[in-house]
Amino acid sequence: MKKVKGRQLSFIIYEASQKIKKDDPLKIIFESIDWSFIYPIIKDKYATGRELVYDPVSLFKAQLLIWLGEVKSNRRLAESLQFDSRFCVFCGFDNFLKTPAHSTFSYFRKRIGKDIYYKILHRLIAQTVVAAVINKINISSNTVHIIIHCNNGKKKSCNCSGSKCKYDKKQKSSKDKTNIKLITKNFVALGFKAKMVIDASTKLPLEVTLIPKE
Repeated sequence: MKKVKGRQLSFIIYEASQKIKKDDPLKIIFESIDWSFIYPIIKDKYATGRELVYDPVSLFKAQLLIWLGEVKSNRRLAESLQFDSRFCVFCGFDNFLKTPAHSTFSYFRKRIGKDIYYKILHRLIAQTVVAAVINKINISSNTVHIIIHCNNGKKKSCNCSGSKCKYDKKQKSSKDKTNIKLITKNFVALGFKAKMVIDASTKLPLEVTLIPKE
């Protein structure tokens, strides 16, 4: 597998990159994430010596936009990349006229396999949550419930709106109705331990608990 060679940015993408503010939340999050672990995990899924049409890291960056709530589906993602030069900059696509079709994302997931896809996505989400907390960027509790603990293990805060946490009550009611099966994964990212609770059916995180490493 050969990584996508550096290509010259189209004028529109270059102009868009110059207009992005330093405090743009997506810019801060994407620059905080370590993406390098992706290549070793998927290298066996690609032919040796063949240059890629789309960089797998760029495809995962685009997928993260869905999880963050920027777009709702792969179809909407593909459409947005054709018109939103800001998204192209963040994902690393050099020309919005040559961005992935929605079927490209489905094929990509099928190619690397569902297990590997979510293994990578969960690790990216863990880093995203930590980066958001460190930089005081809001991630809606409707996307994932984030609990921040102090060094002594006591709960410090969460991302629920208002003064009271509504997550536990909502989850208890949901479990009683649907009998949700949960999976737990643990990560270390940016100086935090991250415990992730995942819905076994959707493979998406429901809750992430953060504890400082020291």
